Amino acid sequence: MTPLFASKGDRPEWRMIFEDLLDGADYNTVITYAQLEELLGRKFETNRGPLYRARQELGSVRKRWLEAVPQVGYRVVESNEHVRLSVAHRQKSKRQLSIATRVLTATDLEKLSGTDLMDWDTEQKATFALWAIVAHENRIRQIEDVLRRNGLI
Repeated sequence: MTPLFASKGDRPEWRMIFEDLLDGADYNTVITYAQLEELLGRKFETNRGPLYRARQELGSVRKRWLEAVPQVGYRVVESNEHVRLSVAHRQKSKRQLSIATRVLTATDLEKLSGTDLMDWDTEQKATFALWAIVAHENRIRQIEDVLRRNGLI
């Protein structure tokens, strides 16, 4: 019988990806799905988690990041592209936060038990606090835009 959490080899998959494909990768290097599948010995689409962990290591150790290249794989992006990627992720998070707010607002509170109601209340407070920060950021950005247009900053 195989234990549930038996090691699959000498190195975790994320470390294989980092050491064999990413550690020496320069800007604009493309790591293809075929390379990932050959290295891992399996279909990459079944579990992308090791790549995401390897990407974190790439960011921490080498100050580089990956961007998906549709139907091909992942590209090591130039430093001047990091802001663009960060903005895109922030935009996605705003959309998700908006959906979370709508889900919480649509909850029939009369159907919740005491514990469920407390969980809802905690989540509602956290979600609306985050939403307030986003709204505040937007307002500051609008004020800064007006000030820039008028040459004041």
